[in-house]
Amino acid sequence: MSELLDSVHNEELADEIAAINAIYGPDTLTVTATKGSGTASTEAPYTLDLGSSRALDTLATTATLQIPNHPHLSFVVGFDPAYPDTPPRIVGTASTSSRGEGKIAVEVLEDIIGRIHQPGLVCLFEVISDAAEAFEELSIGGKNDSSDKNDNGGDEEVAATDSVELPTESFAALSLRDTFGLDAPPDWILSDVVTEKKSVFVGRAASVSSVEQAQAFIDYLLSTDKKVAAATHNITSWRIRQKKRPGDSEKGESASEIIFEDCDDDGESAAGGRLLHLMQLMDVWNVVLVVTRWYGGIHLGPDRFRIINAVGRDALVKGRFNQEGSAESNQGNEKGKKKGKK
Repeated sequence: MSELLDSVHNEELADEIAAINAIYGPDTLTVTATKGSGTASTEAPYTLDLGSSRALDTLATTATLQIPNHPHLSFVVGFDPAYPDTPPRIVGTASTSSRGEGKIAVEVLEDIIGRIHQPGLVCLFEVISDAAEAFEELSIGGKNDSSDKNDNGGDEEVAATDSVELPTESFAALSLRDTFGLDAPPDWILSDVVTEKKSVFVGRAASVSSVEQAQAFIDYLLSTDKKVAAATHNITSWRIRQKKRPGDSEKGESASEIIFEDCDDDGESAAGGRLLHLMQLMDVWNVVLVVTRWYGGIHLGPDRFRIINAVGRDALVKGRFNQEGSAESNQGNEKGKKKGKK
């Protein structure tokens, strides 16, 4: 893997692959062939081949993409020399959990790439995040041992779900409301992933209307994303202004709004305050901002604060939060590179 990754001539792609493997695990993206390397891996033969040999000749790099939390679902992805100006191409599936799932899975992944890719911007982190969620919702790529359940005491549950179509979406919404006080998962806008001396940084931002909602978004993120929860630091900041409700006014106070500003360093001293200051400079309101860092073992010194602010700003700009002053005015905006939930 390392030799083939070193042979990837596209520096942006090589850095992106290294960052993704640092976040999700070393086998998430495995380079299988590069043009001019003279080497190809045969560990993951295609189970569904969607491209002719002539089409494959245009690819500079091919890799096997293992979808996180879906051990039986992987794809062969190709990149031509112009990536990220051009989108990744799905060559085929490397594995699926059930017969007939391959074509559906490819169509889902191609749709995600089509929605997320913007010429000139790397997109694999957002694609993988969206794909993992989409396949979970569609029950694609789960364990392929369902036939064994009838032999090991699991037949009662299988029979129940086969005979009665349960309203799973209603149960999910109820659980979301009971656990986090949310009607729907947050729509995070993700920054580009930045890798510096093996440390990985990513920022994300979302519109909020109250402090309670901001905290619920953070709680949901840390509870549902194991990689984020296991990160070295999750630095948070929010700025919220809302109209006063009856009983909020203090004696002698005439303002019609209440302002909430807060931050959390999560062990990275002063980093939260820097993010809050960034939001103040950008005049961002009704937004919660989270910057996640996975420490790579090499100290970065003051550079880490520059990168933390850079990915935080990138998420705010991609969400156009710096152009609008309220959560309501952002709801109709296009959501940058990342369109989905996390």
